[in-house]
Amino acid sequence: MKKLLAFVCSLALLVTGVVAFAGCSGNALKIGVTNYPPMDYRDESGKWVGFDAELAEKAFGELGYDVEFVEIVWETKVMSLESREVDVIWNGMTVTDDLKASILLSEPYMVNQQVLVIRTADADKYTSQEDLAQADTIAFEGGSAADTILSEMDSLTDDQLLSMEKQADTFLEVKSGASDVAVVDIALAKEMTGKGDYTDLTYVYIGFASEDFAVGFRKEDTQLCEQINEILAKYKEDGTIEALAEKYGVSV
Repeated sequence: MKKLLAFVCSLALLVTGVVAFAGCSGNALKIGVTNYPPMDYRDESGKWVGFDAELAEKAFGELGYDVEFVEIVWETKVMSLESREVDVIWNGMTVTDDLKASILLSEPYMVNQQVLVIRTADADKYTSQEDLAQADTIAFEGGSAADTILSEMDSLTDDQLLSMEKQADTFLEVKSGASDVAVVDIALAKEMTGKGDYTDLTYVYIGFASEDFAVGFRKEDTQLCEQINEILAKYKEDGTIEALAEKYGVSV
């Protein structure tokens, strides 16, 4: 009986261990991303590229993983991680207290800031955070750092705020006049304004605080998080991150 009980207990522990990292099948690892140039986006062949995509592929490659990029809805990114739709979130994710409580975060690897995207003709209208109160509609990505910032501004009302599924969608909102401004990450604003379909858009700083980007893991995946922290520290030291930043035109 004791041997049987010991066997059952060992089996239970084994099953628990398998379930704890069931999202990672063999050497395959699924990374949650959104269409967010220059961090994560598809090239002409359909391959995911960008600063984060290349950094993630290189880092996990050192650990022996074959990565698969999975496009997720940013507002439900924590649910995607916890449900094992993805194993990791690596997509210009701003560190917040809510995320710290929900998931495990790597050490920061990049600094970010929120800016306003506006029509060039309106550049003089929005020069400070107080000026946002005059906007009829402010577009932003649900679940993003912009969402957090705007929801905490007492000068704004819910009627002014337009939550969208993707940051990139906010640019068309502003261009078409459906929204007066959008609040987005500086890297995306630099990438998309003043060129292509958005030659008539520009971006302005209005004093939002700087933010840190980090990689997100499930709480139990401490070993994987520690391994990525070690690799990111090495990449900062050996110039890998700086070289990728120069390649994709971002600031770290």
